[in-house]
Amino acid sequence: MSTDPQLQAVAQAICAHRGLVLGPEVGEGAFKHTFHVHTSSGEPRALKVYRRLGANARTQREVDAITRCTHPGVVRFELIDAWHDGGKEYVYSLEEYLAGGTLTARTNKAQLSVVDLRALAVGLVDAVAHIAGLDLVHRDLKPDNIMFRVSGGPPVIVDFGLVRDLSQSSLTKTWLPQGPGTPYYAPPEQLNNEKALIDWRADQFALGVLLTVSSLGEHPYALAGQDPYQTVDRVASREQPSPEFVAWATANHLHPLIRMVAPWPIERFRTAALLGAAWAAGGST
Repeated sequence: MSTDPQLQAVAQAICAHRGLVLGPEVGEGAFKHTFHVHTSSGEPRALKVYRRLGANARTQREVDAITRCTHPGVVRFELIDAWHDGGKEYVYSLEEYLAGGTLTARTNKAQLSVVDLRALAVGLVDAVAHIAGLDLVHRDLKPDNIMFRVSGGPPVIVDFGLVRDLSQSSLTKTWLPQGPGTPYYAPPEQLNNEKALIDWRADQFALGVLLTVSSLGEHPYALAGQDPYQTVDRVASREQPSPEFVAWATANHLHPLIRMVAPWPIERFRTAALLGAAWAAGGST
């Protein structure tokens, strides 16, 4: 990973000010760089330095969202502040450091068993229910944004950089042909920027996709011989999930997955409580 020298210097200055020890850069997103740091007592933390200079509406939206979340399945947030350097202002935050790695790293070693998929689903559905209860939509649930405090431990949702607060006006321009998010995991309403249709069920769809990819190894809408772009087009066009996916989910008693990735929000679970109950029943309903 190539670190921006300017952001590296800013991170070093922040650490000196906060009494932190700077470690390597461990992540780079659309809006920020993440560094592994340690407190003076040796406790690990994640320092995020935002790429854009100064606070902006989306950065503030992320901070407001994550500070409202108080669930073990959501990354713990410690502080947000600004650093001034050479007449420029940099926003930075300090969060817990999740040593267990990402779901991506875990599934790169081996796809999840059905038993592990069910356990992961229960943990993530509970966290998503908490987020939904705050009128928030994460909008970027994917394996890279699911982490673990310890290897094999409960999942933790990270990176609220694209969060939508349903109690506030949308930051996405109405004229854009596609809404924000990672297209491969996004539901049709996000892909088509149908803002009036976006609620917590957008996260439900993305969760269904990431669970399927993590165990089956394929997108629920993927057809044999098609590339990922064609799969995303099938989702955006509101075609139906692939017969292979439906057969796999049915054979393994993972029926909630089929409903979670339905093309229209109204076809998915209406509330997070109903989704949680379906998984609590063993995924057989």
